[in-house]
Amino acid sequence: MRVAALLVALSGTALADPVMTSTATPYTGIVHQEWADSSVPWKAHVVQLDLTEASIELLGTAPAQAGMTTTQFAGTFGGQVAINGDSFAPANYVPMGLAMGMSTAGMPTPWTNTADDGATAVLHFQRIGEATSAAIEPPEQIATFDNLPAGVEGVISGRPMLVRAGAAAAQFDCTDPVAIPCERAPRTAVALSADGTTMWLVVVDGWQTASLGMMDSELASFLVARGADSALALDPGSSSTMYLANGLVSSPSDGVERAVANHLAVKFGSLPSGQLVGLTCIDDVFGCGSDTSRQLSGVKVTLDDGRTQTTGTDAFYDFTNVTQRLACITAKKTGYLTKRQCAQVEGDAMIYNSIALTPGTDMPDAGVGGDAGTPDDGTDAGMSGTGHGSNPATGPTVPGGCCDASDHPNAFVALLAAWFLMRRRGTTP
Repeated sequence: MRVAALLVALSGTALADPVMTSTATPYTGIVHQEWADSSVPWKAHVVQLDLTEASIELLGTAPAQAGMTTTQFAGTFGGQVAINGDSFAPANYVPMGLAMGMSTAGMPTPWTNTADDGATAVLHFQRIGEATSAAIEPPEQIATFDNLPAGVEGVISGRPMLVRAGAAAAQFDCTDPVAIPCERAPRTAVALSADGTTMWLVVVDGWQTASLGMMDSELASFLVARGADSALALDPGSSSTMYLANGLVSSPSDGVERAVANHLAVKFGSLPSGQLVGLTCIDDVFGCGSDTSRQLSGVKVTLDDGRTQTTGTDAFYDFTNVTQRLACITAKKTGYLTKRQCAQVEGDAMIYNSIALTPGTDMPDAGVGGDAGTPDDGTDAGMSGTGHGSNPATGPTVPGGCCDASDHPNAFVALLAAWFLMRRRGTTP
């Protein structure tokens, strides 16, 4: 008789000493390795990513791209690396867990027919400054599009968690027909370092004479040995595929690639960039462009990539070459409450993000609040930092308003973008 919740302890599963059979660095910050254990045998393909590399961009699958192979998805965005994503319903290619991806128009797009549950974990990622921030939320932390951090660009789910806090999982549900954790099989996984600056993408060949595959317990131990602090299993079996540069490096168990619901891709190169500009004003940005008495000079404006400017008599700041993302500035001047404000930057566009400061004195540690004088303690940033592998960089909190629409015609567009990010739709039942 099948036991519905059979949990089998596997912490004692032993791995022979795997051997790295090849290593290469095809792109800056991207290392490709192949590992093997001839005693089983199994073969694994590992891509290690330096998430602090400015030229690396992570991409998830939007609903319009469902049903592609891993190679096809990589080609859609000109990606250099790609793996398959979440388990899914083959009839309609809908991921089993929460999902979000980037549209071909460059907008983060949620799957409105997906939801998180107590069995799946969630990987989410976004650009913060000129780096990528990523985290894995464990199954017990139910994620929605409303409680994820503002500015999230991609979400991929999977099960089970393989590694938590640097330790391999000690037990798995061997009755899970989707994860099939306790048999040797092809595997796909994603892992993060404790400081969130390194990500590993792993695909294990399986169900073949040359590579039987791994059990989840073995893959967990392998990832811990690589330095993973957290790791999540993605769709195993015939879906498991890895694309690199100009073709597959993995060997799909069916002999051909399988079309899947969603994917995780890596694009390397010059990313789309725009321009973030605005006025620094007293109390209110509306009408500030024409009312010089409310324009505030001598304000130190810091962009989230570390660049700073001090506004002159025109009270204007202007940052060029800002990577397409939810970009945040922090404005600081003695005698005024420090304020942090964000706006969605689009490639090849000038985005206005004027900011109003209120007279006052900062509380201790103030300086990145979403509203004037409100310290940014992370409570407004959804679940940022609650999962393993969060980037230590402070995530954006409250997208801000814009400048006077009569002075700057793009102001309304920027305001709409900020409003959209704050009211991102939740999941459907």
